[in-house]
Amino acid sequence: ILMDILYEIGGYAPIILILISWYVLWNHNNLFFYYNIGLISNSILNIILKGLIQEPRPIFDSKKIALMTKHTKDYFFQNGIPFDIYGMPSGHAQMAFFNSVFIYLSLKHKNLLYLCLIISLFICYQRIKIQFHSTPQVIIGAIIGSCFGYLIHQLAGEKIKGKISEKPDDNGPI
Repeated sequence: ILMDILYEIGGYAPIILILISWYVLWNHNNLFFYYNIGLISNSILNIILKGLIQEPRPIFDSKKIALMTKHTKDYFFQNGIPFDIYGMPSGHAQMAFFNSVFIYLSLKHKNLLYLCLIISLFICYQRIKIQFHSTPQVIIGAIIGSCFGYLIHQLAGEKIKGKISEKPDDNGPI
């Protein structure tokens, strides 16, 4: 029963992080925009990396993987939802740490950082515990997500600043 609870809570934890982020960024239009662009880009990056690396999830044995790939399927349906057989890097960990880094760098609020990190670490623990990912898959996902969160925040900072130029003096020569 503990596994079922972990599975359910961990499955919804990324949505909780996104909702928290939307709430705290709602009045920061530019940061809200870049957060959402980063969130979508981060997901696309994860799909691309899984396709390139093709490291299977720990719940699959080599016979299952050979059978699936022989029939050209890189996914199967679990509860009616397509489930990718590849697990490197962990998309949940990547999203969680993207979120934590971007939110902290944007708002510099330590209590919010702690909340995001606790949720992120719970997500990582849950992914390993239910064997959807190995520890290296989660660690690599967290590193990629953190780096991508930093990169998107830097991009947002550059775009928000814009071009800085001197204002001409009032009634001065042009």
